[in-house]
Amino acid sequence: DWVPERFEFGFGLPPDDARDPGSVTEASIVDQRFRLRGSIDLIERNPRTGVLRVTDHKTGKNRTNRATVVQGGQILQPVLYGLAPESLTGERVYEGRLWYCTTTGRYDEHRIELTETTRRRGIEVLEIIVRAVERGPIAARPARDDSAD
Repeated sequence: DWVPERFEFGFGLPPDDARDPGSVTEASIVDQRFRLRGSIDLIERNPRTGVLRVTDHKTGKNRTNRATVVQGGQILQPVLYGLAPESLTGERVYEGRLWYCTTTGRYDEHRIELTETTRRRGIEVLEIIVRAVERGPIAARPARDDSAD
């Protein structure tokens, strides 16, 4: 049901021949206050509904579960990369997904529908990050090393 439309779609980044020709140098303004820059691995369109889906390719293990949305701020691409093209194009993004495209990830995928609730969770993470930067300093809290798994 999904037709690939853009590969390595950059927004808010300098021009680069490796990015999708439709990439834009302007940042995405999410919720009229958060400037996001990045590169979305894949944007697809559903030809029946016209909605978009964004995909972030992963090479590691899938550590998500059915309830994972932003995982305490550790997994942001499905939600924030969903919000970014909406602010740039006005087109609706139906879902964001992580695709674990290697044997290590077992070719699994984790989909997150962009509902009002999941969109709000993404905005809340951005608000928390802004507050932390304003209050500073930010202490590192590295995750447990799972490389032996």
